[in-house]
Amino acid sequence: MTIDAEDRSIPIGWAALLGILLVAPLVAALIWLHAMVRGPAAIGGAIDALLARPAVGVALLAAGIVGHELVHAAVWAYAGGGGWGRVRFGWNWKALAPFAHYTHPLPANAYRLGAVAPLVLLGVVPAVAGTLAGWGGVAAFGWLLTAGAAGDLAVLWLLRGVPAGALVTDHPSRAGCLVHARPASE
Repeated sequence: MTIDAEDRSIPIGWAALLGILLVAPLVAALIWLHAMVRGPAAIGGAIDALLARPAVGVALLAAGIVGHELVHAAVWAYAGGGGWGRVRFGWNWKALAPFAHYTHPLPANAYRLGAVAPLVLLGVVPAVAGTLAGWGGVAAFGWLLTAGAAGDLAVLWLLRGVPAGALVTDHPSRAGCLVHARPASE
């Protein structure tokens, strides 16, 4: 455990609102890129391609949500050096969303890397690749998974200014982290 933690958290509802404000320009830019490369009509075509077979589209989105949490967990397990034994998965009923939680303190930069990884790997990369390759359904999947990282962007915003090596832990009940001033002697 640690002594003297600075609370860098906000209520989950406020985090959702902040996240939407932060992610909206990125999603808009990805959709704009698609329209510039593929033509404005391709936006509707991309969404139709993702949802053409609703069972497949819903299954892909569900897999993307699970994958999002697994990417968080994998990066934190590796960066934290404690492996998967220090990762806990669960469901937040207030946010109606799954979560991955690393149970030990992480350096802020390792935490940030784990927080942003799903946005990049499951959101931005598929959106850009789908746009460039002409795979509308993949691009739309990327747009939705980018939007799904809104809460992660809110947490990253809350951590701005925290030194790279500062130890952070997830807040136990709110969106954000506790920043620990110094490790407790063991």
